[in-house]
Amino acid sequence: MVDTGADDPAKMNWWGANKNFKFDKLVTAWVTRGNDGYQGTIGVADAAGAKAKNFNNLLQNNLQIRVEGDSIVIGAKRTDLTDKMKMNLIAAVGSNQRWNDDIPNTRSITLDLSAPRPARGLREIDVSSNNFRFPSDYKTLADDQPPVIVKKGRGRETLILIPGVYSGKESFDGFIARNQSLYKFYVVTPPGLNGTPARPLPPETTSYGEFTWTRRLGRDVLELISREKLSKPVIVAHGFPGSWVAEELAFQYPDALGGVIEIASMPVLFFPSPKDPSRKTPATPEERIETVNEGWAEKWFKYVTPETWESNNYIAKMFANDPGRAEQVRHQVEADPLPVKIRYLCEFMASDHSAELASLKVPLLALRPGFNEKLLADPTNSWYKTSFQDAWDAFSKNPGIQVVTIPNARALLLDDQPKLTDEAIATFIAKQN
Repeated sequence: MVDTGADDPAKMNWWGANKNFKFDKLVTAWVTRGNDGYQGTIGVADAAGAKAKNFNNLLQNNLQIRVEGDSIVIGAKRTDLTDKMKMNLIAAVGSNQRWNDDIPNTRSITLDLSAPRPARGLREIDVSSNNFRFPSDYKTLADDQPPVIVKKGRGRETLILIPGVYSGKESFDGFIARNQSLYKFYVVTPPGLNGTPARPLPPETTSYGEFTWTRRLGRDVLELISREKLSKPVIVAHGFPGSWVAEELAFQYPDALGGVIEIASMPVLFFPSPKDPSRKTPATPEERIETVNEGWAEKWFKYVTPETWESNNYIAKMFANDPGRAEQVRHQVEADPLPVKIRYLCEFMASDHSAELASLKVPLLALRPGFNEKLLADPTNSWYKTSFQDAWDAFSKNPGIQVVTIPNARALLLDDQPKLTDEAIATFIAKQN
């Protein structure tokens, strides 16, 4: 249903759920599938035709129809609808003459074809692409090979450092340089990040609830502990996937670790239950996995373009107080292959460690960035507080979890506030000893 801006006498009210919407053009594909494609009532009607149930009185068989799974694309020439570049519309999907799903179900969507291409918030996909596969010439890391591991430092206490998808290449460099004499470091880079080769992607039918890559990274850490005969090392994870690995290992192998430190991590992303129209009830773990598998992954991330990904991904202001450093890290993060970023993100989105964190026995220190009042006052940045700060409040009842907010620091808080973060880490480790 399209409102091209015609006068009210040329319009009628939609008869579906969105009854307040008035339209003057109706685009219809009321079809069945035959040997030669889709057949039935296909075309464009005006309000008079719609009232007379003649749903293609203006144009017939002028649409392109594409169906994949439960996704439907209907293409129409703009000039078949209007000579204008701006219009309001809604879509409805149903069976036979029963329209039972209006998108959106209130108000309408404005389509402005004359608007400049936005720098942020693109919503473009390319259905000819497949982000669940690497290019044919991409060299992967064999499953029986360890990831890139760098050993540094000469101190007594052992720290396993795991950079994450939004930490960049040098996230631990300053911390290591300042603490060479205190700690012995093992930097484990998740395969595929920071220019390292990724592991082979699993078959496309593999559920993200299998956590294929993240669990393999967990085994990499366990194998490192065994191979180097490390005694109760502390895992320091800078966001996911390392944070998920640290929590999982702490829950399953509590005797193997001396503690967990999470740097600017997001413990659990809120997912609304699809059964609650108010979107206030949290999804069950099964609902969360299903939503990621069938919704986010299959319908969006599989086809999302690199430009759309970057225009919706982390902005420079999230990373560091220094604008130059922040932009440098943003470029590093975006340089990782898109299939790698999607795989780690979808496995993280499908995860819910609420139960594990609530009952965790291994001591955990969460260092969360405080940002600043000006940054958090901007509504577009509200998710920083929700994800980096507020999400930890749910686990405050666990005495083994210590949450420390580092003021005037962003995601790279080891660089923004080195003295405060070093002291918090040293105090935590001293308590464990």
